[in-house]
Amino acid sequence: MDARIVFVGNGSPAQAAHFAMDHAGEHPVFSDAARATYRAAGMRKGLFATLHWRTFANAWRAFRNGFRQTKVEGSALQQGGVVVFGAQGQVLYLEADAAGGDELDLDAVLAAVRASSVTAPKH
Repeated sequence: MDARIVFVGNGSPAQAAHFAMDHAGEHPVFSDAARATYRAAGMRKGLFATLHWRTFANAWRAFRNGFRQTKVEGSALQQGGVVVFGAQGQVLYLEADAAGGDELDLDAVLAAVRASSVTAPKH
């Protein structure tokens, strides 16, 4: 596959570096404190997306599975998601969280990544 993983956070560059050390392994981490990337992807930001009833259900699910929220870095009101780009920069898959803690459709993400390797130009 010709896919790469890149993390984009909305915290400071120092917070991005901290995330990179703790979670990203070999993958690059970028800071977008202005959240231009999030806006371009149509990802939600706001109190009602953050305090959505599903956020509390998602937090309970995560807690039951052993995950613990520590401090918040960046904008707590910004929801995330995933974007898979093709070799020519086209969006192959976009999934934006509607509420905090929404689970990604990993099967759909992997299908888009696999499709990107089929459509990628051969070097």
